[in-house]
Amino acid sequence: MILWIAFAVVAAAAVAVLARPLLAEQHGVTASAQEADLAVYRDQLAEIDADRDRGLIDSAEAESARTELARRLLQRSEQSDDAAQAAASLPKSLSPATIAYATALAIPVLSIAIYLALGSPSMPGMPQSARLHHSPAQAGIDELVAKVEAQLRETPEDGRGWDAIAPVYLRLQRFGDASNAFARAIRLLGETPKRLRGFAESTVLANNGIVVEPARLAYQQLLTKEPGDHEARFWLAMADEQEGKLDAAEKGYRSVLTDAPEDAPWKSVVEARIATIAAQRSTTEATGNSQSGSKQAAGGQSTANADAGTKPSPPETSGAKPPGPTSADIAAARELSKDDQQAFINAMVERLAGKLDKNPDDFEGWLRLVRAYSVLGRKDDAGRALVSARKNAEGNSERNARLDALAAELGLGI
Repeated sequence: MILWIAFAVVAAAAVAVLARPLLAEQHGVTASAQEADLAVYRDQLAEIDADRDRGLIDSAEAESARTELARRLLQRSEQSDDAAQAAASLPKSLSPATIAYATALAIPVLSIAIYLALGSPSMPGMPQSARLHHSPAQAGIDELVAKVEAQLRETPEDGRGWDAIAPVYLRLQRFGDASNAFARAIRLLGETPKRLRGFAESTVLANNGIVVEPARLAYQQLLTKEPGDHEARFWLAMADEQEGKLDAAEKGYRSVLTDAPEDAPWKSVVEARIATIAAQRSTTEATGNSQSGSKQAAGGQSTANADAGTKPSPPETSGAKPPGPTSADIAAARELSKDDQQAFINAMVERLAGKLDKNPDDFEGWLRLVRAYSVLGRKDDAGRALVSARKNAEGNSERNARLDALAAELGLGI
């Protein structure tokens, strides 16, 4: 309220300064005008006398000029008197001073009334920090997406429309829609590095970080156009790792690491994948030694199982879909600020922990949770998750060996 009063006072003061001439007394203005007319009259009479003395005009012409000058002065005097009488005849409510005061008061009052009618006085204030995180374009992005979707339903062969909406889907984390939109844009408009990269990335994200065959082919095609693309080479190495081709995966990771810039923020991710492959090899060797040492006993047990009508269960392979950095981490690093990225990763880890509470048999999930807690510096939570994983892997030598390798890698000592 104080702010509005201050605005009104400032506006009234400005109007008063601008209307100051109206506040002058009318008779004072009239007297000043008459004095000016008399001064001009005296100067002109002096000029007429000077011209006569120099012989420029004769006495008759000088007299005629004086008469004309007197007539003009008399006419000007009559006009001034008429104006003064008209001003005096006005009621006091319409005097110049009253008009000035009314104007000074009406302007702020009318301004406030118009704002209350057309503005938004009830809208809360928005500090600068909130304005920086709130984009007017983002506020209406859902409407824009809906309009483009409606247009694409009517014209599904509009390649430019699919090309425009695909990156928007990706930013909105609608990964399945983004993958479909990029695929349509590629079919209608042709392959470009941007479209291939967008299709591959959205397809990987839509499949929870698994490099499925369409994404692999897109990354391979991208490398034919941009051979030095680090992202494509990383995900192709990840695809080899997920298929159990550890030698090819390690070779791909080391190639990416060799060509990486010194200040590349993702170098630690590649180094972690190389360390994970080394840990997997150690686990496989330990498991192989354990299995070869008990081969004879296992053979006898298999015979007993056959006699009892049961079949031995095959050992688990450690090469299928190994845990690694999820695609959500990389997406968060690209799209979010540092604080928002940390909050996003924490929420993702908590969702994984909640899923494991409901489905504790997800061994790969336990490995991801232990690693995630360790990366976030939550060593106590990582230790508790490792204990839970061991409990669910009880009696499974291969799983326990992988947990031992992971604990040694992360320095948990449990």
